[in-house]
Amino acid sequence: MTRYAVIRVPTSGPPALIAAPNVFASAAEAAARVAAIEQGQLKQHHTYLDVVAFDGPLADAMAAEGIQI
Repeated sequence: MTRYAVIRVPTSGPPALIAAPNVFASAAEAAARVAAIEQGQLKQHHTYLDVVAFDGPLADAMAAEGIQI
């Protein structure tokens, strides 16, 4: 079953999971979480949020992609 994780991708440094909630059953739910976070930002940051699809255990999938948990 495919799930979707929301990660932050800084301009320098490795990508990492955002604070919980960070895993969703659908891409639409993950995109809504990204939109909710971005709506509350008052200034531009040196990072962006992204949605990553994965199957299997979260830790294994993130490690395979070089994403910190």
